[in-house]
Amino acid sequence: MSIPEHFLVVDFEFTTFGNKRYGMPRAFFPEIIELGAVSIHAPVYQEVNPLQTFVKPRFFPKLTKECSDLTQIYQTDVDGGISFEALLALMQEHYTPEKTWFVAWGDSDRDVLREACNRYKAQYPFLYDDYVDLAEEYKLFYQHNRTVGLKAALEERNIQAVGLTHSALDDARNTAQLFNVLLSAGWTPRRKPQRDSAKTWKRG
Repeated sequence: MSIPEHFLVVDFEFTTFGNKRYGMPRAFFPEIIELGAVSIHAPVYQEVNPLQTFVKPRFFPKLTKECSDLTQIYQTDVDGGISFEALLALMQEHYTPEKTWFVAWGDSDRDVLREACNRYKAQYPFLYDDYVDLAEEYKLFYQHNRTVGLKAALEERNIQAVGLTHSALDDARNTAQLFNVLLSAGWTPRRKPQRDSAKTWKRG
């Protein structure tokens, strides 16, 4: 498949209990509480149409102190956020199957979104293969033995980080910076087909 002209660089922040298990509800799962995203278009791959919104968790609506300490997202932020269904609709507005590829640092964004869709009984918002794990691509391109964090990759490539770590829009913008650095170095974006590639995407 040819490389598309549109990439949507995405970062989610989601609920967490930190590293401790004490007090965690038995059925707990991470719920998305913030979306940050930027579109980048060929041939110049400039950042356009930044998206940022808080999302109100439904199943476990009260944020833990550990979550707020990590993300700097507070209860008042998510209480005024959009619903998970509205988040999916917003993402769909910026996605055309097979013509838009999602880019994120690592695979946790895709996995958290997938699990949330399962729990919310919502349609997964994009083709499972329309996803580029830029952390994995970075590791392979620069021949590292293991994947590195976003902050470490920025430092390694002497890129000035934008904003704060664990701020969804800032992390999306920093991922976009690395995307462009990889392109300039000769990397070619590619998708790695997944076992779940038979899953289809439906609008609405």
